[in-house]
Amino acid sequence: MKKIILFLIVFNFQALLADQNDPNLDDLFQNLKDPKNIENQENIIGQIWTIWTKIDDPYTQKIMDSLPIYFTKQKYREAIEVLNNIILQFPEYSEAYNKRATVYFILGDYSSSMEDIKNTLNLEPRHFGALDGMARILFYFEEYEDCIEIYKKMQLIMPFDKNLDYKIDRAKEAMSVKI
Repeated sequence: MKKIILFLIVFNFQALLADQNDPNLDDLFQNLKDPKNIENQENIIGQIWTIWTKIDDPYTQKIMDSLPIYFTKQKYREAIEVLNNIILQFPEYSEAYNKRATVYFILGDYSSSMEDIKNTLNLEPRHFGALDGMARILFYFEEYEDCIEIYKKMQLIMPFDKNLDYKIDRAKEAMSVKI
């Protein structure tokens, strides 16, 4: 009986560590920086996203899992309402802010998107999805130097992501055209 109780306590403790507080994230982020893992980058990134989207509430997890349906059906206002409720209930859950930032971005509400990106990054400073969203908004507003700085921050997190080199070059090119 003691073993069952201990298992349940450990299992529940692990479940509470889902999302940006999961202790496995540190190892995964270290693996992104290890040259031996270059071939596994996409897999590691996928594992990080899986952890970020987890939440220790079955009902909320179902809602988060159903968000792609809102996007597919272009029910963006409904998605915002759903995410507002999740954020009210779980204000420390970074992925709810990140998803809402994405919806705002799609709707062209860049200031609300940026606000949610900042909330995401306050909770999970390594959130490369939020950083990428921030860089895209900065690029849109022709804030190329700031955009490049964000991509350089991402390179510290994901040094082997070749797409970041392309994005930096694109921002540098846009900056030279602007001048």
